[in-house]
Amino acid sequence: MRKSCQWYCSLKVTAWALILIGVLSSCATGRKVHTWDPRSETVLQIDSLCNLAIEHGHFPGLAIAVAHKGKIWDKGYGYADLEKGIPVDPATHLFRIGSISKTVTAAALAREKERGTIDLDAPIVRYYSDVPEDKAQLSLRQIAGHLAGIRHYRGDEFFSRVHYTNVFDPLEVFIHDTLLFAPRTAFSYSTYGWTLISAVMEKATGKRFTDLVREDVSEPLHLSALRPDQVDSTAYHRVMFYGPDTAAFVIAPFVDNSNKWAGGGFLCTAVDLARFGTALSHPGFLKEKTMDEFMHSQATSDGKPTGCGIGFFSGEKFGETWYGHSGGSVGGTSMMLLIPDEKLVVITLVNLSGAQMDDLAGRIAKLVLGKNDDGHH
Repeated sequence: MRKSCQWYCSLKVTAWALILIGVLSSCATGRKVHTWDPRSETVLQIDSLCNLAIEHGHFPGLAIAVAHKGKIWDKGYGYADLEKGIPVDPATHLFRIGSISKTVTAAALAREKERGTIDLDAPIVRYYSDVPEDKAQLSLRQIAGHLAGIRHYRGDEFFSRVHYTNVFDPLEVFIHDTLLFAPRTAFSYSTYGWTLISAVMEKATGKRFTDLVREDVSEPLHLSALRPDQVDSTAYHRVMFYGPDTAAFVIAPFVDNSNKWAGGGFLCTAVDLARFGTALSHPGFLKEKTMDEFMHSQATSDGKPTGCGIGFFSGEKFGETWYGHSGGSVGGTSMMLLIPDEKLVVITLVNLSGAQMDDLAGRIAKLVLGKNDDGHH
């Protein structure tokens, strides 16, 4: 179904979508999270920035959630469904979060590590005896840090329509291919590596991967919206997924993400992702030592930092250290930005493939912190 960008961009969603979130969870802050004053200068600046972003970026819909020092602001812009004229609700509409799914899997992996169920540095053959011989000595730390040499998508694999009922069958797409390099000698991003991680997690715990995520992450943090993208479910409150065209939005092609739940197959709302990010921003849900281990950069064998830990990228923005992950999926573009020292989480979700975000999350963070480009207030 097509809608012209000109028609679409003339429409605005003017109603505020401010909600009171109650208690994050006993594993997060343990405090109530209150909304920001909608008349505050910061909220008005963010709102203006997001309105410009959706107009200039020509997005179908945009969901924003910003959590900062116990307060949260969220708003929807544009449409979850253009044809039906349904505005985006950041608290209820499920977006494809793409590779932010890696942070979700990493959180479950971290919880299992803290329990002693999984050793990140043990050869994966300890848990998964059927792994091919050339992959047997890889460690979860190497795979999660994109240092194992496992390949990424090829050809049209990103657009897979095959439905899988378990995490082992998808391995056949790539598991027998030769490693790209000797482990730790180079960095090469691989979503398929996380499919292998989910298989190892199942073998190590004796539980289905999706059950692990529910028990280790969704339930303790009360993230009712976080779930694998089960395409045959009619109960999911998904947005419509769009792809770009020269002068219109088109419905994105059908895909089935059951081949990559761990690395790119989860759905979530902006508000629940902000809750998740808040739980990762300070000790409680995870131990401080675990958080440091997962978020801080690994290095290649020659000592070169990769900017990637275990499911989290990191870097510097306007004088602050950030952690997080972006996501690109069929019909979705996403970002989760954490600045733990400032107790700040910024979530941006768009229901469009390959949306040009122009670091919207970073620009929102800069407004919240009152920083200029050199990091000063």
